[in-house]
Amino acid sequence: MASTFSVIKSSMQFLTVTFSLIMNCVLIYLVITKSSKKMGNYRHLMCFFSVFSIVYAILDWIVQPVSVMGDLVLHKGFQYIHSHGASFSMIMDLRESALSPDVAFFFVASLAGCFGVTIYAIAINFIFRYFALQREGRLRYFAGKRLLYWFSIPILGGFSWVYLCWLSMYPEPEFTDYLRDCIKSSYDLDAENITYTGSYFYRIDKNGNVNWSIENTLGAVGLNVLMLIPFTTILIFGYKSYQKINKLMLQGESDYTKRLQMQLYKALVAQTIIPMVFLFFPIGILFSAPLFHLNIEKGSVIVTFFYSLYPAVDPIPIIMFVDDFRIAFFAFCTPRPPKNQVASVISADATVDVS
Repeated sequence: MASTFSVIKSSMQFLTVTFSLIMNCVLIYLVITKSSKKMGNYRHLMCFFSVFSIVYAILDWIVQPVSVMGDLVLHKGFQYIHSHGASFSMIMDLRESALSPDVAFFFVASLAGCFGVTIYAIAINFIFRYFALQREGRLRYFAGKRLLYWFSIPILGGFSWVYLCWLSMYPEPEFTDYLRDCIKSSYDLDAENITYTGSYFYRIDKNGNVNWSIENTLGAVGLNVLMLIPFTTILIFGYKSYQKINKLMLQGESDYTKRLQMQLYKALVAQTIIPMVFLFFPIGILFSAPLFHLNIEKGSVIVTFFYSLYPAVDPIPIIMFVDDFRIAFFAFCTPRPPKNQVASVISADATVDVS
C-alpha cells in the first residue's frame, strides 16, 4: 500500500507542479499584457500572488520526488501531512536524500510557511478591492513605495510560521518514538530516515498520567492565531466589498466598470474558496483533531494530496472570471481564423477608473 501510494503521489506531483508553473506563468503574462489600466496596482498584487504560487510549487517539489529516469534518480524524498493519535505532523522522507536533517527541516518548515504567506496575501487582496470600491482615495496607501510594505506582510507571516515551527515544533526523541510504528505501517518509513515539524500535545507516562506538552501546544496556538488574523480580515472586508458592489450596481457607473468590478470580486472569492477547500478546512481539522482525542489518521492521505494540488488550481479563477484574460487565453488555445476573415471589434467604456 505504501509503495502504491508513493507511485500515485509521485505521478500526481509531477502533473500538478508542471500545471502550476504553466498556469501561473500564463497568468503573469496575461496580467502584464492584457489587463486593463483600470486595475491599477491590483495588477502588481496578482503578479505577486502568482510568483509566490510558483515558489510554493517549487518548494513542494523539493521535498518530494521529481522522477526516476533509468538509473538516474533526480530526487528522492516524500512529504506527508499526517495525523496520529495525540499528534499532527508534516513529515519528509530522507531516504537517499542529499539534504542534511537541519536543511531538510528548513524546507519542510518553509513549505508550512507557504500556507501563512497564502492566507495573508489573500487578505491583502480583499483590503485592496474594498478600498477600490470605496472610491475615497484610500488606494494611495497601495501606491509607490507603500506597496512594498503590503508585500512584506505575507512574507513576514510566512517567516513567523517558519520561526514557530523551528522554535516549538522541532523533532524530538519522544515525538519520534511516538510516530515510529504508525509511519512504518502507513508509509513503510523508518523513524531514523525522516524529519518533520508538528505537535505532540498530550503524552502518557509509565504511570498512565497525561502530561501536556506546553511547548508544542503554545506553538500550535501561535499558528492558529496567525491563521485567525487573516481569516477574520477576509471575512470582514469580503462582506464589506459585497455590500459596496451591490450599491455599485445601482449607481450610474459605466457597464464596463460594473462588469470589471464584479469579475474581480468573483475571481477573488473563488481564489478564497480554493484555499478554504484545499488548505484551511482540511489542515485545520487535521491539526485540531488530536486536541479532541479524534483519530482521523486515514484522512491524512487526502489532506496530503490537497496540499499539493493547491498551487495548480489557484490561478484558474482569475483567468476564467476576468473577461480580458479569458478571451485572450482561449484565443491563444484555439486556432486563428483565416486571414481574410474580418473580426468584429467591440469598444468598451474605459473612462472611469475603478481602482
